[in-house]
Amino acid sequence: MANRLFKRVPVNIEAEIISYSVSYPAFIRNISECGMHAKIAHMEPARFSQSETNVDLKFRLPSGDTINLFCRKKWAHKNTANSFIENVGIEIIDPPDAYINFFRFVSHNGLADC
Repeated sequence: MANRLFKRVPVNIEAEIISYSVSYPAFIRNISECGMHAKIAHMEPARFSQSETNVDLKFRLPSGDTINLFCRKKWAHKNTANSFIENVGIEIIDPPDAYINFFRFVSHNGLADC
């Protein structure tokens, strides 16, 4: 997309998103320096449809270290009303250096080289 502010890098990273003390397994589908797109599978309606919901996101770097990010949900939608998969756009609030370094490495080298 030509209108994007930040370069997106496709990935497939297992993650955990915590919202209102409920943990959801997720897969991060693409990342940028300040945000990401994730897919969440859940068995009940999630609270992600609420606007500007703050969430915590955790995932493991290829080094084995876990990174914890404080984020804001910017958008969310399901492909169909009956879908158990929810797509979520996430803004990272004040990305830590470890995440920025990871993003820069992946954007230059690809995830397979980590």
